[in-house]
Amino acid sequence: MDYQLPQRDITFLLDEVLDLDKTLALPGYEHCDKDTFFAVVDAINGFVRDNLATCNEAGDSPGARLEDGQVYAAPGFGDAYKVFCEDGWNALALEEEYGGQQLPFVLHAALREGMAGTNLAFALIHELNFGVVEALMAYGSDEQKAVYCPQLTSGNWAGTMNLTEPHCGTDLGLIRTKAVRNDDGSYAITGNKIFITWGDHDMSENVAHLILARVEGAQPGPRGLSLFLAPKYMLDADNNTTDEQNTITIAGIENKMGIHGSPTCAISFEDTKAWIVGDEGKGLAAMFVMMNAARLSVGLQGLGVAEAAVQTASAYAHERLQGRADGEPLNPNGPADPLIAHADVRRRLLTAQGEMDAARALAYFGAGLLDEAHRAATSEQRKMADARLSLLTPVIKSYLSDMGSRMANEAVQMHGGHGFIKDYGVEQLVRDVRITEIYEGTNAVQARDLVMRKVRGDNGAVIKDLVADMLDEAGKLGDDLSDLEKNLRDAASRLGRSTDWVLGTAQGDVLSGACDYLEIVALSVSAWMSARIARVAKAAAGSQSPEFYADRVDAARAFMARALPRAVSHELIMHAGEPGVVCRADRCL
Repeated sequence: MDYQLPQRDITFLLDEVLDLDKTLALPGYEHCDKDTFFAVVDAINGFVRDNLATCNEAGDSPGARLEDGQVYAAPGFGDAYKVFCEDGWNALALEEEYGGQQLPFVLHAALREGMAGTNLAFALIHELNFGVVEALMAYGSDEQKAVYCPQLTSGNWAGTMNLTEPHCGTDLGLIRTKAVRNDDGSYAITGNKIFITWGDHDMSENVAHLILARVEGAQPGPRGLSLFLAPKYMLDADNNTTDEQNTITIAGIENKMGIHGSPTCAISFEDTKAWIVGDEGKGLAAMFVMMNAARLSVGLQGLGVAEAAVQTASAYAHERLQGRADGEPLNPNGPADPLIAHADVRRRLLTAQGEMDAARALAYFGAGLLDEAHRAATSEQRKMADARLSLLTPVIKSYLSDMGSRMANEAVQMHGGHGFIKDYGVEQLVRDVRITEIYEGTNAVQARDLVMRKVRGDNGAVIKDLVADMLDEAGKLGDDLSDLEKNLRDAASRLGRSTDWVLGTAQGDVLSGACDYLEIVALSVSAWMSARIARVAKAAAGSQSPEFYADRVDAARAFMARALPRAVSHELIMHAGEPGVVCRADRCL
């Protein structure tokens, strides 16, 4: 698989569609100009191709292994991690105060897309390192930040997130892991956690575990949870790693469907020495800082895999000779035409490109909102950006992870029988990307969050502002894009009335239709992005890259004609409500 980071697409989106100048003008980014920004994008492509793509297959098989209580990374992963850290990629978007490069999150988004497109299993260790730093920056003590953040930023230490237990996943209020106060101010943690991504390995000097647990005597349910920080190896008086191991046992590595290079561990804590992060009973708030950042990242994972899948499918369609096309043959002197000559194949690839263009714009739009939420000059600007980002986070996570799975399956289909065997690598994409629809909160959980907390929670204020922006964009489309204008106005109208339904309908019906509503939001906002892309590309059609811009307009039209209509069926299904769902919940259908 010869993956290339889609640098031209990323440059176009950020520089021409999404106003990169606005991001680079934010306080704290003065050291990053456009030349620097796009030089780093170019370097990302080189790094992921030379270091991550080369060990992806070894990550799948043999993958990580557990021997005598120690997890060993897949072949090649250790060397890749060393380059990753030494070249500063782990520190890209983290704060200068702790050794980071403090570059924009929209640039970090390109790194995450490229890493997922070449080696999703490897990419996850960075997500954990980044997330632990974010949580400690928000809730950690000054001492915790001073000790852990520089080590995690450099990658010398790695991080984990310990939530799930054998009896509970989404319902964290059922957590049984307990914490007992020690006389020295630390806590003793006892309990079992499962599904811990990169829960142990030999690539870093130490591993910092963030653990959700319940302090002895705390109230039941989520309000009784606290967050704790426990190192794999204890630290000395100077906060250096020692040979003394904390009482943490790796009980096993899960035998998973995919991402075999990422050791997903079952971990037992037995009087493990840990220190509280933030206040007792406030653990979920601290953990959700990490989880919300991770949810945006999961969307980028889906995007990266989708890009890899479409690149592979397109390359195969251009080289594989099968049958004769209707009309003029593309290979008249050969025994057959390439697959790309067939109308259905072109339809599939063009529609996929249209979906990915819009999805990439949505993902990078979200990344830009994260930059604004952290760094905008006024509190009002930060508040507005955070509100939009909060609404779009479950949408980006769900829609792009679903898209990653769809595109990976399309790549298998495009390859026919060759896609079903390992030789071409596309079947690994299907297996690896499938987890993105599950972890960091399943996509159904994201839909519930969207309707209950994000839409009904503010009476639809933020989503209605997005509808207004969609209509404003529709007014900017000229006569030569009148078909897209109609599509976008229809999408805005559908989103508006669907939102009114969510706000004015019984909760049971709303929850029954939550996943359909999320799809309506995702497709509608993607239509907005698609229209913006087409408008800018149409205006630039006479430039030095006419074919690139013409392709963007064609892809936008394909999205509007072949992807956006899915929202019509989702609206119909959403309105069906919950007949028979609640009344039959007590017995198997």
